[in-house]
Amino acid sequence: MDKTKPNLLIVDDEQVVCDVLHDELTERGYLCTTVLNGDDALTKLAAEGFDVVLLDIRLPGMSGMEVLHEIWLNHRDTATIMITAVNDVDTAVEAMKYGATDYIVKPFDLDRVHTSICAALWSQQGNGATKASTQMDAIALGVEARFDPFFTMSRIVTKRTIEVARQLGIAEEEIQRWEEAKQGLDSKRDTLIKLELNKSR
Repeated sequence: MDKTKPNLLIVDDEQVVCDVLHDELTERGYLCTTVLNGDDALTKLAAEGFDVVLLDIRLPGMSGMEVLHEIWLNHRDTATIMITAVNDVDTAVEAMKYGATDYIVKPFDLDRVHTSICAALWSQQGNGATKASTQMDAIALGVEARFDPFFTMSRIVTKRTIEVARQLGIAEEEIQRWEEAKQGLDSKRDTLIKLELNKSR
């Protein structure tokens, strides 16, 4: 296995979603493994280490939220990104409380997924010095997220990503380009969220 490439686990009960993510993210330089249910996801996690898990919520048998809880308890070095059709603020808040670094609603944009993975990896590399506070960080994110789950989480991820990138010596020009792209994606997402919320009123 090529240890220089980030190792991703894709968990979704739709084979077509697994195939799209697998093919696209492999092209972008990731090592990808796909499974169709939560039990298989936990078996894979126990057998080998993954840097990031892309996790759906609606899975046969064990739900994605149950899988997320297990990752939070037993695989603290693994970042989890929720990619799901469940467009629900309370569910997003709950996911953040259990350590999810992002919550992406289907249909997803592949560039948005890639940006989220990059943010998760950078944040993950900076967690070594504060590993003991992981539980407190998760609680704090959940509390802040209750006020504005999407905006707050995105702001925190952006800030921490930039801090870690600077610690790693990433060029300032590259950091600025990434920040501008992230802000553009966040702006589009926030607009869509507001449109959906207005529809439901």
